[in-house]
Amino acid sequence: MTNKQMSNGIALIQVLLITGVLSVLALFLTYTAKEQVTIANWADDKALALVNVHSAESKLLFTLLTEKKLPKISNDEDQNTDASLASKWNFFAKPFMVDEIVQVKIQDQSALLHANFPNKERMLALIKSQGFSATEANTLYDSLLDWQDIDSITRLNGAEADTYSNQIRNGAVPDVHDFKFIKAMTPELHQVLIENTTIYKKGVFNPANSPFTLLAALTNTNIAEQIIALRNQNQLTKRVFSEISGINEGEGVYFYPSNFFAIKLSSEVGETKVLKNIILEISPYAQGKTKPINLFYNRG
Repeated sequence: MTNKQMSNGIALIQVLLITGVLSVLALFLTYTAKEQVTIANWADDKALALVNVHSAESKLLFTLLTEKKLPKISNDEDQNTDASLASKWNFFAKPFMVDEIVQVKIQDQSALLHANFPNKERMLALIKSQGFSATEANTLYDSLLDWQDIDSITRLNGAEADTYSNQIRNGAVPDVHDFKFIKAMTPELHQVLIENTTIYKKGVFNPANSPFTLLAALTNTNIAEQIIALRNQNQLTKRVFSEISGINEGEGVYFYPSNFFAIKLSSEVGETKVLKNIILEISPYAQGKTKPINLFYNRG
């Protein structure tokens, strides 16, 4: 092989190497550009989803302040075609759409049990519905109260500081997740309490908007299923609820939504999903220093 041929061979190899490097660089730049475009699209989608949620929240709060919260009862002869927000909402956490782009769930807090001051009969019924005996239910109930009261006197079936090595709340729980520390609490019951109790309520109890688990505990599974079916079809009236459940208004029971709500909003745009959870009190007739909206929890 002559020197000239060798030089040509080396030159060819150099050209091939340079071409390979440039090809890899071009592929890298192309991939990077596509990645940046994808990220930009995600950012745009998230911004739009955030705007959707904010807009839906504002519309929902305005409607809650200005419209009555009466249930919309439908039948075969009178189908409700009103597209307004108040014609679509409910207060028992059944999903509905705002402007067909944001899904909303509203849970009336009066339909849950008060975590700080639980009604004994209802709380015991809820605990026993989860497979606990009467003795075990009383132990859990008394322990719930001992955990929160300010004294050191142990109830008949309860537990005070000596049981918890002095690590005890001795005050109203700030969040229902606090109940996981209670004597004899199980993870399954703890989840049930999270879903069926609240610290955000006043006064009356509205079982017409209660979750299935609580309804079944207060009545039975068959009755709860009937109520849920009628409720989902917008056919549950106060009279029908009383006839089916055997629960009547009076003595702290009132079949009308309160002004305390837990609201969940979600919006999906492309591959992006934005969630927002808020718990608040609405005061439609607020005057003076009273705020029309009292926000307790805001996340998302």
